[in-house]
Amino acid sequence: MRISLFLLAFFFCSLSANAQLSDARLFWDIPGFYATVPNVSIASEQAGFGLETVFNFAAHYGTARAGGGATFTINPSSDDIPGSFQITPYFLAEAGGGLYRTNPNKCASTHRAAFTAMAVLGYRYDIDTRDLRPASEADLYGGHFGIGAELGYFYIRDVFRNTEVVLRSTYYPGIETLSVNLGIKFFLNLREFGRY
Repeated sequence: MRISLFLLAFFFCSLSANAQLSDARLFWDIPGFYATVPNVSIASEQAGFGLETVFNFAAHYGTARAGGGATFTINPSSDDIPGSFQITPYFLAEAGGGLYRTNPNKCASTHRAAFTAMAVLGYRYDIDTRDLRPASEADLYGGHFGIGAELGYFYIRDVFRNTEVVLRSTYYPGIETLSVNLGIKFFLNLREFGRY
């Protein structure tokens, strides 16, 4: 049932982008850097940063995206902070609806601000790279559906490459976990690639 809902959302987001074909945009986030708290309920025990690359097939009112990356976290309250260092690679697929990297002029000119404010539904697969897997934490890895919100801002300095500041929060109901990320995305507008 959850997979069906996700695929349905992905399908409608793609239809929305196709319906606005003249406005359809291809963004490649390469890369995105962010500070992360993977689980706010244990924020003092796990925090760090992440790095990811994502491809977006987008309209001004939504996006379908896929990509991957990794988080690099530590336990700040541990007596052995270096020993708590952990790398967690992941893959993701998402659909978002709302305002996406747009403004009232639909980004028709440079030297203007643009925004993102959208709801996101997605699936993320975290890869457990640890040798020892405590039973109490085993269900935190593998694949999970998430629903969240994404807010972003950037100033259009160039039609091909820009930098966006992004605040993202995602809730994973299957493991009852809320994560928060704050960072920047360097992205390319691939529709403009041939002009530069």
